[in-house]
Amino acid sequence: MKASALPDNLLADFVPLAHGDTYLTMLSDIDRARLYPYSAPSEGYLLANRVLYNLDQNMIDRHQWIFDGRVAVLSVGSNRAPVQLRRKFGDAAIIPVTPARLFDCDIVHAAMLGFYAAVPCTAFPCAGCIVSLNVAWLDAEQLEQMHRTEGIGVAYDYVMMQDVVHDLLVPDQPVYGYSARSGVLDYADGIPAALPAIAAVGRRFPAVSQADAAARVRQLTGCDDSRSHAEFIADIQHDKSARDAVIAGLKKYALFAKTPPWHAVSVSVSGIDAFL
Repeated sequence: MKASALPDNLLADFVPLAHGDTYLTMLSDIDRARLYPYSAPSEGYLLANRVLYNLDQNMIDRHQWIFDGRVAVLSVGSNRAPVQLRRKFGDAAIIPVTPARLFDCDIVHAAMLGFYAAVPCTAFPCAGCIVSLNVAWLDAEQLEQMHRTEGIGVAYDYVMMQDVVHDLLVPDQPVYGYSARSGVLDYADGIPAALPAIAAVGRRFPAVSQADAAARVRQLTGCDDSRSHAEFIADIQHDKSARDAVIAGLKKYALFAKTPPWHAVSVSVSGIDAFL
């Protein structure tokens, strides 16, 4: 049985996640940039028909079929968050999400702007660092849509990850993810900056908020004018040429991993222009 055909009698076996609705409140256009990468539960959850349900080991053991036909995709930024999954896949989406850790990497600000004007993030090697993330289990249609939203082949590469450890017993299969093609932002003196919203042990890079990362991007690209952060976000969201100019200006401030613990997987998908 596929999760996309989840019947009411089986859904009734799942317990709603405490305060789950707080993770699903849709954000304004400004807050989509300002609050990136958004709040996410630390435990496993099932997003089903705009409700979050608890997905612990007991529920997984009882409902192994929920992973049938799905691909494990590591979420390093906003894709960790239920509100982002709801926005990308709609109110009827059914997606199991399980906790996982990525070893010897941190999650840092990328050297680009997303189409909604956030400074997005990506994994970057960092010996001894362990970040707490999650894995979204996507069916074929969802995976294709995720490729579109990630601007596959232009903004991000689809990659097969190494050094991912699941916190629950889940199907043994490869874990994929996305890696920014732009490289990561040289925040200062050749060092990237981590996202404080992502829990980590052994973090070595400075943790820098979205507001501070955006301010640094504006400084580096000559956009540090009298506009407020909100005004800058609105301008970037409504003027693709301005966004492209900022991205082009960041190329000289990009760092690239020499031996990343992942490798690119060739895929092609149509319809990515709306997300670039």
